[in-house]
Amino acid sequence: MVAQPNAIAGRSSAFSASEHAARTRSSKEQGSSMDSPSPTARSYVSAMTLPARRRSALITAAVVAAVIVLQWLVLLQYQALEASRSERAFARTVDQATVSLIQQTVLYQNAVLGLRAHYLGSDNVTVGEFAGYARALEIEQALPGLRAFAFNREVSEDDREAYVKWVRKTLSEYDPAYASFDIYPVEPGHTHHVIETIHPPLGNQRSLGYDLMSSEVRRFAIARARSHGFAATPPIRLQQAPNAIAVLILAPVSTPGWNGHFSNQQTVAASFLVNDLINTAIAPALRRRFHLQIVDLGSEEGLDTFPAVLFEDDAINNETLPYRQMLHRTHIYGGRRWDIRFTPRNAELDLIPMPVNVLLMIGGALMAGTITHLAQQRIRRAARNQALAEQALDCVLEVDADGVVRSADASTARITGMPPVQWEGRPLWSSVVEEDADAVRTGFGKVVADGTPVALECRLARPDADPGWIEIRLGNQLSKRTIGAVLAQVSDIDARKQAEAEIERLAFFDSLTKLPNRRLLEQRAEMTFSAARRHRGRAALLVIDLDGFKQINDNAGHATGDTVLATVATRLQLALRDSDTVARLGGDEFVILLGQPANEVDVRTAAGRLTRDLALPLNVDGRNWFVRASIGMAMFPDHGTSFAELLSRADAAMYRSKRSGSGLNTMAGPLP
Repeated sequence: MVAQPNAIAGRSSAFSASEHAARTRSSKEQGSSMDSPSPTARSYVSAMTLPARRRSALITAAVVAAVIVLQWLVLLQYQALEASRSERAFARTVDQATVSLIQQTVLYQNAVLGLRAHYLGSDNVTVGEFAGYARALEIEQALPGLRAFAFNREVSEDDREAYVKWVRKTLSEYDPAYASFDIYPVEPGHTHHVIETIHPPLGNQRSLGYDLMSSEVRRFAIARARSHGFAATPPIRLQQAPNAIAVLILAPVSTPGWNGHFSNQQTVAASFLVNDLINTAIAPALRRRFHLQIVDLGSEEGLDTFPAVLFEDDAINNETLPYRQMLHRTHIYGGRRWDIRFTPRNAELDLIPMPVNVLLMIGGALMAGTITHLAQQRIRRAARNQALAEQALDCVLEVDADGVVRSADASTARITGMPPVQWEGRPLWSSVVEEDADAVRTGFGKVVADGTPVALECRLARPDADPGWIEIRLGNQLSKRTIGAVLAQVSDIDARKQAEAEIERLAFFDSLTKLPNRRLLEQRAEMTFSAARRHRGRAALLVIDLDGFKQINDNAGHATGDTVLATVATRLQLALRDSDTVARLGGDEFVILLGQPANEVDVRTAAGRLTRDLALPLNVDGRNWFVRASIGMAMFPDHGTSFAELLSRADAAMYRSKRSGSGLNTMAGPLP
């Protein structure tokens, strides 16, 4: 066997475990050297003078002071950076929430303008068509937060009674609630703007007949809608939801009047509760990051200057933290100026977490302690490192550019079984067996030539023992003045190689039945066929498939099935000669290689014997199981001259047996 180069970093963990165990056993002989301090370390401790101790204490104090100052400066810088980052992050959160809020109000506006376009595009919109449009919008799904749509009609004081009679008579067919329709509140002397139709009616019928002109803010919004095409009211209380703050949005429409006269004084409207708007537009995850307040500052033109709160979630304490600040965003909606105010919550401004301060303090203490330790324990560490080197699992050789070992450390004898003197002054490859020497010489030349690290596995020629496997990892350090050599790290891998050999053996046998697997069977078959070819003899392959095994697996489980397979394997081995081979291909399929049958009769006789033996009951855990074998046979050279060909012919014959009936034996047919 020759040396085997491989990647430096690639070894199986199974091999490493056995190799580590072997190394640990050899290193335990040196274990006591670390437990007792060296004479050098003891003399160093006893010889330390008082000035030296004072100097060490001063150095330690200076380092600790420097670390504390550095920690404080870093803490201040971190605080400033974190505050800046927190402000930027909160600004992004505010912008995200503002955009979501604006988008939701735009959706409401577009819905009203769409209803207006529906009126403008039709000669007349009936109550049913109005409801159909509202239903098509699917308010609850597409426009969450929007409470209702309404059609509002302009009615003069003179036409009031006639209009009410017309509504009761005409619209009662659509909804019985119109039978009691009336205009309220009763405020004679001015033109009325009456809610005539509302959808959805459920929960909103209370608003039917309400005179929008009875409220100053609604009158202002109606006037602005007629002049600008769209308008929103200040905070109001809806008739159907008097306990919540709402906003009414309106758009003008032109329709035929109730009395047949065309009028452009009507409006369509929608209302929404501000709380519903906030809950719909801003995700809960965002809401948790800030306190929100929305204030209506008045009309866009500044005609009214009385701010009113549209929404306010929690009480805002501006004095909790000194650096808290409120961010403002402005939204112009339907002629109203909304001031949206965001105040960060405490969690958003927790700039310096306590764990950071603790880690900084620990880091400073560790740094000061490390410096002190390095100053006072330098010699002790050197002694400790020497002891560790003596117990290491590897040894290191320094090799010059010509391949001659310049020095070997003290662990060489323990790792390789050869003292340093047997390595030094000789070429590195002179200590390995002759078959591996060329590979080591070639690998060393590659390392010197291009500097590429190389790992080699080779056998060491030990004078007083059998050759043992070692691994040599070569690294080119010739260009470094402090080293100026090729470093060879040598490890004992004899135990690993033994484990590899064992694994290679296991690779040829089935783990359940301990029978040869297909790989080993194929090798033995080719050897048997070669011998039969030379001596003009015969050989045979029998493929066996167990009938009824699937029922055992299904009824009793795989554990019982595995026991049955192992028992079948034992019976097959006992029924054959030592020169024959029984193998398991997988599942419930077995193959038998008969080495020297005299003729076809011998093969059929062997197959019959196997069929009878396998038909006997199989006792597993006190219960008898029965299987039968369907066997296919093929003979060398009658049915083929290669393993693959004979296996195929025997397998086909076996399937003919299964088709003909359970427990039959079939010989392959003649070659075409």
